[in-house]
Amino acid sequence: MLLSPEQFSRLSEYAAYSRRKLKDMLSDFQQDGKFYSYLSADGQTINIDGFRAFLIDYFGADLPSDLVDQLFLSFSKPPIKERRTSLFEDAISTVRAKFTDTLSGRMTGLNIAGTSGQQTDRSTGSEPQALVCIPEDDVMGPKAATNESQEPRIPLKPLICTLSLLEADTPENKLDVVFHVYDSDGNGFLDKSEIDGIIEQMMNVARYQQWDTIELEQIIRQMMVDIDYDNDGIVSFDEWRRGGLTNIPLLVLLGFDTEMKEDGSHVWRLRHFTKPTYCNACCSILVGWGGKQGLSCSLCKYTVHERCVRSAATNCIRTYSSRQQDKLYHHWQDANATAKCVKCKATVGVFQGKGCRWCHNYVHHRCMSALAQECDLGALVHHILPPTHIFPAFLERKTSTSLKNHNFGSHSASLLQAISPSNDCRPLLVLVNPKSGGKQGVKILQKFEYLLNPRQVYDLSKTGPEPGLQLFSTLKNCNILVCGGDGTIGWVLESMDKMTFPHGRPPVAVLPLGTGNDLARCLRWGGGYENENLHKILEQIEKSSLIDMDRWQIKIEITENKNARRASEKGDSPPYSIINNYFSIGVDASIAHRFHVMREKFPEKFNSRMRNKLWYFELGTSETLSSSCKNLHEQIDILCDGESIDLGQDASLEGIALLNIPSIYGGSNLWGRSRKSKSRMGLFPMKNAEKMQLQTRVQDIGDGLIELVGLESAMQMGQIKAGVRGARRLSQCSTVVIQTHKSFPMQIDGEPWMQPPCIIQITHKNQAKMLVGESFPIFSL
Repeated sequence: MLLSPEQFSRLSEYAAYSRRKLKDMLSDFQQDGKFYSYLSADGQTINIDGFRAFLIDYFGADLPSDLVDQLFLSFSKPPIKERRTSLFEDAISTVRAKFTDTLSGRMTGLNIAGTSGQQTDRSTGSEPQALVCIPEDDVMGPKAATNESQEPRIPLKPLICTLSLLEADTPENKLDVVFHVYDSDGNGFLDKSEIDGIIEQMMNVARYQQWDTIELEQIIRQMMVDIDYDNDGIVSFDEWRRGGLTNIPLLVLLGFDTEMKEDGSHVWRLRHFTKPTYCNACCSILVGWGGKQGLSCSLCKYTVHERCVRSAATNCIRTYSSRQQDKLYHHWQDANATAKCVKCKATVGVFQGKGCRWCHNYVHHRCMSALAQECDLGALVHHILPPTHIFPAFLERKTSTSLKNHNFGSHSASLLQAISPSNDCRPLLVLVNPKSGGKQGVKILQKFEYLLNPRQVYDLSKTGPEPGLQLFSTLKNCNILVCGGDGTIGWVLESMDKMTFPHGRPPVAVLPLGTGNDLARCLRWGGGYENENLHKILEQIEKSSLIDMDRWQIKIEITENKNARRASEKGDSPPYSIINNYFSIGVDASIAHRFHVMREKFPEKFNSRMRNKLWYFELGTSETLSSSCKNLHEQIDILCDGESIDLGQDASLEGIALLNIPSIYGGSNLWGRSRKSKSRMGLFPMKNAEKMQLQTRVQDIGDGLIELVGLESAMQMGQIKAGVRGARRLSQCSTVVIQTHKSFPMQIDGEPWMQPPCIIQITHKNQAKMLVGESFPIFSL
């Protein structure tokens, strides 16, 4: 199997959205399974039709044909296995190579290498080991599959194993899949050849992740030997699961995230270091062909070689306390890199001092006596919820009513209770959508887990916002930081609507990771995260101000229209029932809907903000040519505060938009600047006077009013984006009723869908407390 890094990345994008689990699909390859007819006689390979059918069933959608063809071709190539020769063989090879070079000019054709038939490796020089690349003929068993007269086939094992490594699942399930896939004879044991196949597949994954496999392969092989507890030369299923769950490098390669434990166990992940860093276990420097690499704990940064992971000290932090207490003490670890001493300001050399995980301060051994034993949490004390203020829920007094009659979920946070710190701190709940902003979300999640208490940081793709909100619901003073796009913010706000906060609803700040990030722009958090220092962002949150933002309820009732409702007009379900940013019908929603369909079909083509904007430009150009929403006024009726809006005079309109915030399409202000009021309104006819008055009205996200504007075309949207002109103001009101007489593309907060004829009612729902930053200039209202 020779997947390119690009193919591996594209496959990873799809695996994150897989519809089924591989463990549940293994039975489909048995004799009565749906994929059995596509297998070869020995059951080890599958043809192209079966490959396509399997991918469709696994992902629940058709993959791009070019990706399917590329993957099939890549999996059909035999893998290259690295075999290490002994030192004696290496020396003989070196002597032969040098002797051949000396005599090559005089004795043409002389074969100094002997008659063994082994090809001389001249690239190794005097290195201690030689690498000989040989094709792995026995990857899938009998050589009958190599017959060129047969139809093209690919081996099944690398396919299943690769997908298993990419999908999100528990370590037990991943170990089960790997065992059953490589247990070729189905006898419930792994022999040497089957274990070698697993190791080679692990090395392939390691190479994709840019690991140095020279040392890693030796470690994995030794650990595979150790898994054979009874030393009988084969590994049973029980031995595999028992040993696999303690084989840290193997589990890291399997791609699962270790759950936080309170017994000192570390949460390991592979990390590459840009400066000299030393192993906390053996005290030697970390090295690797691709740079300094090692296994580092996500929570405390305890770092070791892959080979030293078994001797690592179990000294990770505790994220909560077993009882209520007030004092927090430093959590010291040996300094494995240089830093500045917090007392004498001199450089702390490697292993010449210690660093505290909570306050992130370093100190010399000689200066420790001058430092207080109690930790003050350092510069981020305003945002950290100390572990001393989190404890098991059953320790809370019976008088507390916040936990009564609550149906706790399986997540561990549901079993914990938090109390507010006694000082003026506002602990920060961080909710991260790792699927937003490419890989930015994952990196931000890991950084915040180290900067704050890991119990404050939640991966929304795994737990949703509810566990974190429940833990923080009992705090008197706290803030929430949502790391994601506008859709993620709406998800969190809607989850907050379903909960009660005894001390008041906490305010929400935004770290923009999406494409448009319109709400983040309005709240002065910028148009997108550009790898700024998270310390600075936390400082901005500390200095931020509070604002109330209107939110609107939208109800959609489908109407029966015999002339408009045809079999071809099938609609989708609305994505939300609440409007936070905007709601639109027509030309802009048509572009967004096309973008959405394309992204669902080809997610690998939409992996950056710049690419997404280019796609919007291309789709907007095609919409300009097609004008799919022309004559909008003939198919739509609008009532604003009970008064009809006459669109007949605006026959050029191709769309309408209801605005709650002064930003749309990634920074465009459709309402535009308001003119100063003039005293000569009475000189104009009534309708003109109303229009002039509308031009003086100011947009405010907390005034209980929503703005209605008209859009003429996709070309006008481009002019609005460039700041040349604004949209056509139609009304400013508190209730809106819209009736459509045919299917229209619509969107709420950037999430589009196709809606059949309907009646839409929009009313004010509530207000949400939001935090406004200071770093970015606010939009003109």
